[in-house]
Amino acid sequence: MKTIYENYRGFKISKEDATYNAIHADRIMFAQSPLSTVLDAIDHYIDMTASSESSDDLSTFPQN
Repeated sequence: MKTIYENYRGFKISKEDATYNAIHADRIMFAQSPLSTVLDAIDHYIDMTASSESSDDLSTFPQN
């Protein structure tokens, strides 16, 4: 397994055969090819996670 990125938005990206793996917290979160697909999946995951966290924060405000 060859490391491509040591830290891409918190994920380690490695290549094994023809598949790129995105590893986070010692778990393979995404395993796809080509590399651009894995990077797009990470970006989407980060955006969705940040979006859900910010909407959770807004829910603590009183609603009129």
